[in-house]
Amino acid sequence: ADIAKAEADAEELAGEIADLEKSIAQAEGELEKATQVRDKEHGDYVATHADFSESVDAIERAISVLKSREADVPQSLLQVRDAPGIPQEAKIAIESFLAQ
Repeated sequence: ADIAKAEADAEELAGEIADLEKSIAQAEGELEKATQVRDKEHGDYVATHADFSESVDAIERAISVLKSREADVPQSLLQVRDAPGIPQEAKIAIESFLAQ
């Protein structure tokens, strides 16, 4: 009787082991898919970060150039103000800016 019970328990446990092995295989498959998604998202992030970093660097350089040429602005605006074909409203706005 004990042998029969032990054999029945062994069969039941073998079935549970098989179910658990299927669950493990499924979890490993899901892990692999999730890892692939994360790797792709990380690649996208790295590319976006590099693009944004380059953009920020370009903006900082442009600001530096504009600041270095700040003295040229009034002269340029005077040329625009005196150019033919500029509407009177624009000339007034330029004159107001230069008066500041």
